[in-house]
Amino acid sequence: MSNLDERMRLAVAWFERYQFSDGAGGAGWGWIHDVPPNPQNTAEVVCALAAAGIPVPRADEVLHLVRRQRIVPPTAGAGEFTGPIDIAWQLRAMHCLGVPDTDPDVAECIRRLIEEQDAESGGYRMSGSIGPVSLTATSAAMHALAPYAAANEEVARVTLRGVTFLALTMLSDDVRAEPLYTAAHIVSVLARSEFASVGGKRARRASELAIERILDTLADGVNCNGDEYFLRGDIAHTWRHLGLHSAVGALLGADGTLIFHPAVRAALTSLFELQEMSVRLPSRGGFRTSSEGFVTAYSTTSAFEAMVHARAAVGETANPGKIFDLICRADGAHHSDGQVLAKWGRQRLIMNSFAGFAVFLLAMTAGLTIVAHGAELNARYENPDWPVKLAARALVIWGTTVIAFGTLTWLTSRFPASSTRVVAAAVFGGFTAVVLPIVTYAI
Repeated sequence: MSNLDERMRLAVAWFERYQFSDGAGGAGWGWIHDVPPNPQNTAEVVCALAAAGIPVPRADEVLHLVRRQRIVPPTAGAGEFTGPIDIAWQLRAMHCLGVPDTDPDVAECIRRLIEEQDAESGGYRMSGSIGPVSLTATSAAMHALAPYAAANEEVARVTLRGVTFLALTMLSDDVRAEPLYTAAHIVSVLARSEFASVGGKRARRASELAIERILDTLADGVNCNGDEYFLRGDIAHTWRHLGLHSAVGALLGADGTLIFHPAVRAALTSLFELQEMSVRLPSRGGFRTSSEGFVTAYSTTSAFEAMVHARAAVGETANPGKIFDLICRADGAHHSDGQVLAKWGRQRLIMNSFAGFAVFLLAMTAGLTIVAHGAELNARYENPDWPVKLAARALVIWGTTVIAFGTLTWLTSRFPASSTRVVAAAVFGGFTAVVLPIVTYAI
């Protein structure tokens, strides 16, 4: 916990160090530290700090920048932030900064998001009225509108359609839900308390499928990042989604107990490795987009939110006894962890459930082959003498024993919480009392 707190403190120091004025009365953050601040990246940092309960530095200047939808920095040309994705982040940031619901800018953002919802699907586009409906923009709009759904009937209808669209996209195996980052978006929206009863069983099943997809992808160790292309006006943009950062945060935000899952533990470790910890570098505390990438505000924000969820998960689901048990257990906490199946002296045979199942398949193939040879040897003669019968039955016994050991290996690695002695007694008792007599009698 102390290490996690230190990492979060360093990330907050990075935010404070790279907050800059925009030259027009506002202050905030840009995509990377050497570009002028913009409303969207600033809104992302605001939401991350608010989630951790940390005051936003220079809050008045930050709010001044967030309220604007057009920036004209002296060195970067004009920039517009008027698409649904921009409006959603603007609304989220104003809510985190304590702007009341009666504020004209808040009311205008809500009105725009209601109008921008796609009439056919219930989703949102990244920018403008052309281009495909985006799960990224839809999830951002749902997060932004969630605090207002209870008091505004029209917003409630809009969020119902949006949440249903996200759930159906996952349930229908839509290709847009295949990337890791889109599954993370869906999980993060469906995990919100405001949407707990929205969508019913379909939403719950969609969340379960999205979590399974994230865990499988993280376990595979593939590249988690992905690109999304869209137009903002006449300019083509590429949104570089950070799958690892968002996936860890989405999983732990949805279910804190997943912090004990081996894939999540490994992903959290990989995420920590992306934080710059060298005291000699000015980017200390920031997070990289990947092991070869740059330190950016977007990656640092996503990683910081993941750490906020991790800290909450540890505080809610872990106690000293649980942690001590995880550290001291020699057979692992999960079936995909390595289990100690046998010991001789200081040597240990360690295998997880996947390797155990592979051994079971090999043992089953070899055992059935040996049993078949025994049966073929017995059937070769009409009245075999006792040496032939003895050899045939020996082959059957040997083949059955091979299958039994393969079964024992798989079951002991698959159910680490069960006693190895109990599993062994059940396996060999079953084979000795049932399988072996039937096979030998038939031969």
